[in-house]
Amino acid sequence: MHGKKGTKLLKALCIVIIVLAAAAVLAVYLLTYVPKMYKPLTQSRSQEVHPYLTHYLAPNFHNNIQLDRPFEVIVIQKSLNEIIVDETSLGWSWPYELNGVTFSAPSVVFTADTIVLMGTADILGVPVVFSISASPQLDEKGALTMNFQKITAGALNITRLAQFVASKIITEQLKVVERNQWLKDLEGALSANKPFDPVFPLYNSDRSIRLTKAEISEEKLVLGFEPVD
Repeated sequence: MHGKKGTKLLKALCIVIIVLAAAAVLAVYLLTYVPKMYKPLTQSRSQEVHPYLTHYLAPNFHNNIQLDRPFEVIVIQKSLNEIIVDETSLGWSWPYELNGVTFSAPSVVFTADTIVLMGTADILGVPVVFSISASPQLDEKGALTMNFQKITAGALNITRLAQFVASKIITEQLKVVERNQWLKDLEGALSANKPFDPVFPLYNSDRSIRLTKAEISEEKLVLGFEPVD
């Protein structure tokens, strides 16, 4: 009898070990999954700021703000990705460490009505690709809703967890920086998808701009702005 009980216990133990091993393999597979659209560019270390930034984006903003009139900015996916991996254009280089986590290889993809932000995070030595999908929309009153669809780590949906963590980080930052409206709006947008008035301050200026248009298509983003005193 004791021998039969021992055999049953051993079988049960083997089954538990097999199930745990399978679960561990599945978890590793899901975490290390790489989306097909994730194709980050190699980091650039050019000695000059990217011409798309110096010859189009910056002059477009500066000139139209001075003229005090509405304007549009066309953001090309390829050029934007070249800028975000360009050490000279950014003012810092990848990888970038934040709260003990190392981030690298950022990438932005524009699809129909959707923006996908992606990047790799080193978690305990394991590279995990994070993706954030959003479909921002302006309502009839001009309020912007980010419409976060999904936040994933590999193939795992971590939307609720990521929104909670982001809210906590912003709340902590609000304790040490000026409690401006932009940070409060960002906290609400990230944690609860709340709509907000899309008015953004201009760097080194006492003026602001309001987002009035956001049209997303394949590999292109068209933004409309108007100056605000």
